[in-house]
Amino acid sequence: MHKQKGMTMVSWIVVISFLGVVAVSALNIIPSYLGFFSARSILETLKDDSIIKGKTASQIKTVINERFRFNNIRNVDATKAITFKNKGTSDGSGYTIMLKYEDRGKIMGNLYFVTVFSHEVEINP
Repeated sequence: MHKQKGMTMVSWIVVISFLGVVAVSALNIIPSYLGFFSARSILETLKDDSIIKGKTASQIKTVINERFRFNNIRNVDATKAITFKNKGTSDGSGYTIMLKYEDRGKIMGNLYFVTVFSHEVEINP
């Protein structure tokens, strides 16, 4: 009696097919995360940015929009995704900037993904 060693051809086809589906899914989902990480880093740089000193919330939103456009962040609509909340300090200065949005995309065929992102930054203009 001869014992089988290793995987059969059918097993290899199943494993390679599974890895192919995972790879295609990752290639479609990863840009969504890269866009979020870029948007988050833009918001984080606002903390120490002198360009926003003395600006109102709408002016800061315009600066964020320009930076999103410059960094080619197309999957985030800053006018809808960014909200401001006053920090409630005694002098009325400072904001909490909240970035909240969903990104949807096609994986393959009729299979889609939805990613939900959220990030908050406190600034003192």
